[in-house]
Amino acid sequence: FIAYLEEMDYAYNTISKHIKNLKVLIRHAFNNGLITNSDFNLSYFNLRPEETTAIYLTDSEIQSMHNLDLSNKKNLEIARDIFLIGCYTGQRISDYNGIDANCIKRIENDYYFLFFFKKTKKEVNCYITTKIKEIMDLRHNGLPPKKILDKDLNKNIKRVGELLKLNEKIECRSKKGGEEIIEYIEKYKLIHSHTARRSFCTNNYKKGNSITDIMHFSGHTTEREFYKYIRIVGEQRTSHIVTK
Repeated sequence: FIAYLEEMDYAYNTISKHIKNLKVLIRHAFNNGLITNSDFNLSYFNLRPEETTAIYLTDSEIQSMHNLDLSNKKNLEIARDIFLIGCYTGQRISDYNGIDANCIKRIENDYYFLFFFKKTKKEVNCYITTKIKEIMDLRHNGLPPKKILDKDLNKNIKRVGELLKLNEKIECRSKKGGEEIIEYIEKYKLIHSHTARRSFCTNNYKKGNSITDIMHFSGHTTEREFYKYIRIVGEQRTSHIVTK
C-alpha cells in the first residue's frame, strides 16, 4: 500500500496520515472480532509525519504590515488586522478570528480579551495593547475586526505579504513519491493563519521571555509541542544562544 501511494506521487505526510488511519481501522476490527488473524505487527508500519517548512514574521516585518496603508483594499485590510491580532496575542486561528465585544473585559483600569480556548477548554486574559487598540479604534469602531472565512484570511494575508515584498527565498524540503524534494519558495507564499501564532512564540522566545509565560498565552500544553513553533535556525539560533 505504501509503495502504491508512492507510485501515485503522494506526499510523505499524506502517506503517513493514510497509514495512521488504516492502523486505527485494523485495531478496531481486531478488537471487535472482525479480524481473527493476529499474525501482524502494526508497530512495524510507523511513519512519523515529517516537520514541514513553516516561517515566522519578525517584529520589524509585523510592524511594516501594521503600517501598510490598505484603506483602498478593504478585504486585505480586514485580513491584515485579524492576522495582526493573532501575532499580538499568540492565539490559535479558531480563537483570534472571530473576537467580538463580548470578549473584551475590564480588569481594574486595563482592558483584556478573554479567550476560552476551543481546543483545550482553558481561559486566558490577553492584554489589549496599544497596537491592538489602534487597530480597533482607527478602522473598526473600537471593536475587533469581524470574522472572515479562514480560506479568505489565508489567501489575502499572502497578498499582503506580497505587497510588503517579503520575497526572501525559503528552502522547503519535503518527500513526495518516495523522493526528497527541495524547493525555494518566496516567503510571502508561506504565510498563513498559523504564522501569526508562530511569530508570537518565536519573537517572544528570541527576546528571552519565559517559556512558561509564552505557553500561558499560546495555549501549548507541553514544551515539546511549543518548540515545534519556534522557527529560528542556523545563525539566528547561534546568536540567540550566545546572547543568553
